[in-house]
Amino acid sequence: MATVMTVTGPVEAGSLGRALVHEHIVISYAGEELDPQRTWKPADTVAIALDKMAELLDIGFRTFVDPCPIELGRNPELYAEIAQRSGMNIVCATGFYTQHLDSGLPFYWRAREPEEIAELYVAELTDGIGDTGIRPGIIKAASGLEVTAAERRVLGGAAIAQRERGVAIITHTENSRHGDVQQEIFAEHGADLSRIMIGHQDEQTSVAPIRALAERGTFVGIDRVGLELLAPDERRADHVASLVHDGFAHRLCLSQDHICTLTAPRSSYYVPPEQQQARAARQAEIDWQVWQRPYTYLATDFVPRLLQRGVSEAVVESILTDNPRRLLTGS
Repeated sequence: MATVMTVTGPVEAGSLGRALVHEHIVISYAGEELDPQRTWKPADTVAIALDKMAELLDIGFRTFVDPCPIELGRNPELYAEIAQRSGMNIVCATGFYTQHLDSGLPFYWRAREPEEIAELYVAELTDGIGDTGIRPGIIKAASGLEVTAAERRVLGGAAIAQRERGVAIITHTENSRHGDVQQEIFAEHGADLSRIMIGHQDEQTSVAPIRALAERGTFVGIDRVGLELLAPDERRADHVASLVHDGFAHRLCLSQDHICTLTAPRSSYYVPPEQQQARAARQAEIDWQVWQRPYTYLATDFVPRLLQRGVSEAVVESILTDNPRRLLTGS
């Protein structure tokens, strides 16, 4: 039977259950560990994560995919502890983030050819991350507001590694842009498009570009559910219902891109002085949407919107169970 690699070992396709395909336990940015105000402790994250995983397990979720890129605080040993103690299947990633805003894609790797990038990804997928022995189960790929030459090489590397190791690719698109470019680069390098999820498509104002991605054979991610700072959930629900009614339920994946806990004591992005007061006024709302809300929000608050739009419970269950299984295992 087909399997997916989790941080505690391979899991058979039939044991994955309901899955969240794009969530995070922690995200960190280079340099924050130097901040004298930083007080983050791994044990605190473990305690919070165990409570949140228990809530998910109680409503039938069995798999949690954390596609944190290599350079944004990926922490496989932390994930493994949480998985072992909670019983949740946790899948982590190999792969780099975007060059956008210089928040990812380390300088050295911007100079590499796709084959060199694939060599790193294949090594992690085969032998594990560093000396941890923990193997990723997916590849993360990403592009920014514009797809830079370096990002194109990294996307090509992801496709080559996927072709060799037969794993899923889960992508980040900035502002829902350039999913079609990602698809084209993956296809040019021989990737299996049916094992790719083009992510963050829920900022599209029209369903047409999402449908076009699905028509070419990839999964599409409506995977920032609850982040109404970026797009309204009512529109997300409209998009999902439209895709279902048009016959693309089998190409949809749902998730929330939610973070379990923050590690930084301050904002990781610069806020100009003239915007700081407005930001402070919204901080509670931002915190709730980004990291404080339960992971169960998708099931408790978003799924009812889909049911109201005529999406059946059976279809919702298939989107949460069958589609992630096919994405992650190919079966």
